[in-house]
Amino acid sequence: MEYVYHYTSADGLKGILESKSLWATNAEYLNDFREIKQGIDRIKSLRGSLSEFSQIKLEEIYAKHKNIPLDVTQKEIRSKDVHLANRFLNFLWNIIDNNTIDEIYTTSFTTKRDSLNHWLTYGSEQTSYCIKFNKENLFDDEYFRQRKLLSGYDDVDYQPTEEMLHSLIEEHYLPEVLSYVLDPNLNGNDLNEKCAIAAIEIFNEAIFKIASIKDQAFEYEEEYRFTLFYPGLVSLNENTEKGYFDFIDSSNIDFIKLENGVKEFFPLCYRTLKSGIIAPYRAIPFPKNSIEEIIIGPSENNELAVKGLKSFLSSLNFNVEVSRTQTSFRRI
Repeated sequence: MEYVYHYTSADGLKGILESKSLWATNAEYLNDFREIKQGIDRIKSLRGSLSEFSQIKLEEIYAKHKNIPLDVTQKEIRSKDVHLANRFLNFLWNIIDNNTIDEIYTTSFTTKRDSLNHWLTYGSEQTSYCIKFNKENLFDDEYFRQRKLLSGYDDVDYQPTEEMLHSLIEEHYLPEVLSYVLDPNLNGNDLNEKCAIAAIEIFNEAIFKIASIKDQAFEYEEEYRFTLFYPGLVSLNENTEKGYFDFIDSSNIDFIKLENGVKEFFPLCYRTLKSGIIAPYRAIPFPKNSIEEIIIGPSENNELAVKGLKSFLSSLNFNVEVSRTQTSFRRI
């Protein structure tokens, strides 16, 4: 069984338990202020080099598929007018250019239990708390897809964006895209649609990767991050744009409709950060059984903190273990 931990203040814990939800903050307001903007700018700066990279990799994959030398492959690909890398990338750049990337919301966890660094960074000057979540019970991807949202849930990556994007394209999408051009049963329209679907999929996946990238200076945090994202729009041959779930085959998803005048799932709320900045967030519900333990951090009133927390948990019918930090830190 795997666990992740969320450090918070007394007010934060009270809000989480009462609402049975976690606050996913707009990614633009994260403590590493450069990560999202730099990641997106970096992808846009790769427009030229990525085209060359994709064409080279496409030729290598084609040569391996046909079991022929690379120089022969290059001639054969050109003679067959195989420019699929550029066709695919044109869809990708169009999606990137025509989608605003400001609807990314994240909630941060860590794999570190009872960590002094985390008490100092994410707790309060008084009593702080660390919530232990069962990772498997915490979030369900299908739950969000039924509401036409995409969710990501993985370790934070401390590696450069360029390597990540190259890996995504080379390992997952170019082999798939090449298989389309080698399929004699696909006509031009079908080929475009499949390339567009591959492009929107890599766009969404890249957004999740970007939202989970952090500077190496923060590596000590061992962060684990949940990301909620409104998927992008895509169009074919400059036709009307379609939402992601209307464009792909989503017949296997049992979508849930909004009712009673509600305008959207997880409506936008606002909270005040420690810096005094007002930040947008969305409240994301979680099942009660995903919380297994709450650890009380360094406190001058430890006994009273335990008593108060147990009483509060009982009033909300939470069956949760309460423990105390093993760190010997105190503020003097």
